[in-house]
Amino acid sequence: MKIFVLCDSNTINSYGFRIRLEGMNLDRFRSNPVMLYQHDKFSVIGRWENVRIEDGRLLADAKFDSEDELARQVEGKVERGFLKGCSVGILINDITLIGDVYEATATELMEASIVSIPSDAGAIRLMDENHNPVDFKTIKPSFEQHLNLNKMEKEQTPKVAELEATITEKDRRIAELEAAAAESRQKELDAYLAAKVEAGIITESEKQHFAKLAAQDIETVKAILDARPAQKQTSLSAMVHNTDTKTADRTSWSYLEWAKKDPKGLQKMRTEDPKEFERLQAEFLKK
Repeated sequence: MKIFVLCDSNTINSYGFRIRLEGMNLDRFRSNPVMLYQHDKFSVIGRWENVRIEDGRLLADAKFDSEDELARQVEGKVERGFLKGCSVGILINDITLIGDVYEATATELMEASIVSIPSDAGAIRLMDENHNPVDFKTIKPSFEQHLNLNKMEKEQTPKVAELEATITEKDRRIAELEAAAAESRQKELDAYLAAKVEAGIITESEKQHFAKLAAQDIETVKAILDARPAQKQTSLSAMVHNTDTKTADRTSWSYLEWAKKDPKGLQKMRTEDPKEFERLQAEFLKK
């Protein structure tokens, strides 16, 4: 079999670009490796065998159809050295610019033909998906636009990354400030409610209720509690000392005695001295 160089990755072809063989898809071609004559799809003169890439060149063995008259003629010219050229038909999927040279980085091999143009001229034919020939000048603008967009994207990538980093840092700082503000508000609320308990405006149990409500609407809580009059906390001993001598022995009264002799005083104790009230009530309930 005659070995042909179908394509050379180091050669700049007649269109002014070279082909990167590492990016050439050979699957479809290998499934139907027909050998054409002069890129004429009606002139099948054989098939290509042992298609491979070696040393930056796409090689294949020519197997001519011995039952076809044109194939026998072409094979004879090849054997006698009158035909040496081979040209590939390719579909370009992607192209890039390296220095001042275009390079097809993603292609698909559609067919390979015996042609009269020498193989070292880098002869190729550009095709579309339907095997129709296309002009490089026609498709070049779209690739140039693609390259320009890629260039702009690469130039913008560092700026975008820098902007994203700045935004991330700002978000982190905002989160820190919000957390600090929330902690400050909580401390302020705790101090406010503690002051209201000390002033006798709310009880310790009510403090928890208002704390939950303040988490939703602190202004409403302040409006409610600030409208309440402060009540001076008076211990039981102070209450007793302020009474007349007839009732000076109240310190020894039981819950039942308070209930019988001074029910209003018992209710006042419940509000102003809840610990003493709870103690008396607990003693009464144990009996």
